[in-house]
Amino acid sequence: MSPLRLELAAPVAGRIKVLDELKGVAIILVIIYHAGGVLTWSNGPHGEVGVDIFVILSGIGLTLGSARDGAGRFLAKRFWRIYPAYWIVLTLCLLGNALIGGQHSSGPDIALHYLGIHGWFGDAYAMSINDSFWFVTLIVSLYLVYLPMRSLVARPDRLLLAGAALSLAVSVLYFRLSQPVEFAHLSLRVPGFFVGLLAGRLLREGRLEIAPTPALACALLMIFYVPYLLGFLFTSVWVGCALMAGYAFLVRPVLPGAARTGLAFLGDRSLEIFLIHQPLIREYNVYVLQHLFPSAGITPGSLTVGMGVGLAATLVASVGLHALLRRLPWGGGSGAAPAAA
Repeated sequence: MSPLRLELAAPVAGRIKVLDELKGVAIILVIIYHAGGVLTWSNGPHGEVGVDIFVILSGIGLTLGSARDGAGRFLAKRFWRIYPAYWIVLTLCLLGNALIGGQHSSGPDIALHYLGIHGWFGDAYAMSINDSFWFVTLIVSLYLVYLPMRSLVARPDRLLLAGAALSLAVSVLYFRLSQPVEFAHLSLRVPGFFVGLLAGRLLREGRLEIAPTPALACALLMIFYVPYLLGFLFTSVWVGCALMAGYAFLVRPVLPGAARTGLAFLGDRSLEIFLIHQPLIREYNVYVLQHLFPSAGITPGSLTVGMGVGLAATLVASVGLHALLRRLPWGGGSGAAPAAA
């Protein structure tokens, strides 16, 4: 049986603008999802798929940008991209939770959050300080997994087998331990990272060949059939891929240049927006309405106005934080996803 071959006209070089724009699309989807949670909308658009897009883009960015990095340089670049922004926002959240919300986190909870591994310890820790911070654990975990696996990018069948085994193991673990938040938010998104790694190789080399080997057959069984037998499916990664293709090939060609520039602007600051926006449109929105405008009451209209103000504040804070981090000695960097390459 002949290998599956995918070819481009030529390998890509330099920064790929459509990837920046896709980050902007993804952060907008995430905000729509969280806004719907505040206003109790029906989750028809399924904006949470934006997170799947971020995970796929993380894999693409790593394959494109870190192929020649040694382990030390790779970890240093990932660290400086994620942790300074995350630590600043985490510290502000802890102060806000304590001074405004009267919420005091335990020492172990705080320590695990600063390490960025709180999501490993189940739902009680993953969502305790800020509902958005679980993503840090996911992306940090994928970076740590990528380091010993990156040599497999040259063997797509083996890479898919390793990714399928990891995805299945993590999903079954959270599924059996009855951790629904981490099961749905973290484990079901792992396959998208490996899809992204292969997409990145296709972009970097202009060609991708997947041999029909027993390793590939086992990978397909573990991704599609075994989860079905256990009562769940890896579905959102394929939806994320479809949305990315739809934007790149259907929407982008007819989108005005100003709109593409705006999406790229949001995408370049997507990590900061992702970390900051949720408390401002939810907890602090309600707090301000209750304490500054008590006569207005909490209505869908007042919540919507408050969310608009919160999103404006998010954008201002994100632009400022992004600019600050780029001026620091390590230069901040730019990611392929909220917390990516």
